[in-house]
This record gives sequence, structure tokens and C-alpha cells, in this order.
Amino acid sequence: MDKRPYLIRAIYDWCIDIENTPYVMSLVEKKTLIPDVLANSKEIVLNLSPKSIQNLYIDDEGISFKGRFGGSSYNVFLPLTSILGVYAKESGDGIFFSENKKMSSDSKNINQSKLKSKKLKPHLTIVK
Repeated sequence: MDKRPYLIRAIYDWCIDIENTPYVMSLVEKKTLIPDVLANSKEIVLNLSPKSIQNLYIDDEGISFKGRFGGSSYNVFLPLTSILGVYAKESGDGIFFSENKKMSSDSKNINQSKLKSKKLKPHLTIVK
């Protein structure tokens, strides 16, 4: 059983509890369902704030919700295997899945540079 849905939900709830904005970073894959205008890059970062989205659902398949992009409503689905991390916009604290086999070296550099620039608070990591 994959731990990621539980970890994603925990970071999301933590962000909401401390009144931070939860963001999700994801790869854009074949199974990813996003508006066409956002599908031009290999990665996407989306705001998961309750003010920005509706019907958030996190399960063993992935993250799904309804959001508005360019004034139109869209259903969004991010497969669990595509999720690179979930974090608070304000602090950069969260969880990043380095074990993801599909993570590009560019993604690792982005994550490491974010963590290096935000060393004011400790960050959460996966302990095995």
C-alpha cells in the first residue's frame, strides 16, 4: 500500500491548519488531466487552496479537483505517480518525493534550490 496519499493529505491539512496556501508540483503525463493551455511544460504547480478549487479528492489513484483556469471550469486529475511534492507556498515547507522514478534531474535541482533558499525552518522528510 502506497503511503503517498496519506502524506499528501497530511501536508495539505497542515497547510490549511496554519493558514498557508497548499501547492502541488506534478509531472505532466499521459494520464494527467489538465487544461490544454497548461499542458505545454513537463511539470506543473497548482494551488490547492479551498478558495481556488472545489471537490478535492485524494486517493490511491491520485489527486482530483475542479478548478477555474482562464475563466472556465475544468476537472483536474493528477496521477499519484506524477506527484513530485506538496508544500506551503509561504514557507516552501512540505514533502517532496525523491523516490519517484520519473523525476527528472531538473526537478531535483528545483527542489534542492528551493530548500537551500528557505533554510529558516526545518522541512519534513520521509523516514524509512
